Amino acid sequence: MRFCWLCMLLMSWGSLHAREAFELAGKQIASGTVSSWMMAVSSTAIPVTVIHGQTSGPVLTLTAGIHGDEFPSILALQQLRKQIQPEHLKGTLILIHLANLEGFHARRIALSPVDEKNLNRVFPGSAQGTLTEQIADFLTAQVISKTDYLIDIHSGSANQHLWPHVYSPVLHVPALDARTQHFADLLGLPDIVLYDGRPNDPDHSISYPNTAQTRGKPALTLEVGQFAQRDAAFVAMITQACAQAMSGLGMIDAPETIDVSTQHRTKVASPIHYYSKMVEIRSQQTGLFTAKSSIGDWVTAGQVVGEVTDYFGEKIETLRAPVAGRILIQNATPPIRAGEVTLSIGVVKAP
Repeated sequence: MRFCWLCMLLMSWGSLHAREAFELAGKQIASGTVSSWMMAVSSTAIPVTVIHGQTSGPVLTLTAGIHGDEFPSILALQQLRKQIQPEHLKGTLILIHLANLEGFHARRIALSPVDEKNLNRVFPGSAQGTLTEQIADFLTAQVISKTDYLIDIHSGSANQHLWPHVYSPVLHVPALDARTQHFADLLGLPDIVLYDGRPNDPDHSISYPNTAQTRGKPALTLEVGQFAQRDAAFVAMITQACAQAMSGLGMIDAPETIDVSTQHRTKVASPIHYYSKMVEIRSQQTGLFTAKSSIGDWVTAGQVVGEVTDYFGEKIETLRAPVAGRILIQNATPPIRAGEVTLSIGVVKAP
């Protein structure tokens, strides 16, 4: 009798202290479980995974495929889904595997073929809008509302050569900006852009991370990969950065919990470079662009960084760096029209 009473007491105590299920878009995910499903949004669907740990902790959202032609993040989240075990997870991990499914299958640079809109420019979206606006509304209302931290993962498109870096939004709200910068530091990438180019208005937030920021949630853009390729080293770099973020947030014991093959594991360079802004160099001519510099290069103001020739091969423009800094993004293909960006330079933040 005493044994039965003890069992009943233990069962009662366990039920009182069991972690509640996590709810996302009407779906209940029990603690200690993994659930993956295709979430219907208007005429499309979004592949979603929720890993709800047995132990309490923060809710972290990792999102891939906001731009459907940026592939390394999509593959990295597939790896994380397999490797994160809910019994070892403190908190909840939301994986948005591919936010722009239509753009992915159409192999479109940034835009959706349904309405020709850029998902990362229509937030917070509209439930009555076009398909892209409805996806933004879903991510705002159902995902951002549930998350504590967010990483939006991007890569260079087919025409872009990209130096790995992180955008850490600045809203000039000291406490939030400090939390966001600390979050950016956790990822382990040595180049962080403290970007204040988005509005503070939550009703006109424009981009996905900024929508989270205007709602008080630290949110980053991680940029790794280039040329619309699926290079394993870039997939591993994303996986490692996410693992380091999870470790820093106390969600997993150590980043080594996530298996990144030795040949692809990177060592963080020191020190971290913080950039106060990005300066774009736009061509004034239409023709063929040729870079005279490489991504990752440190350049001085006035240095020649590229040129434009006409269709006959005659030089019609010399491009010079207007500021000193590091080249983080560069056009990798010859076609250029007047007004288009050829490359972007990160300007180091003053001490």
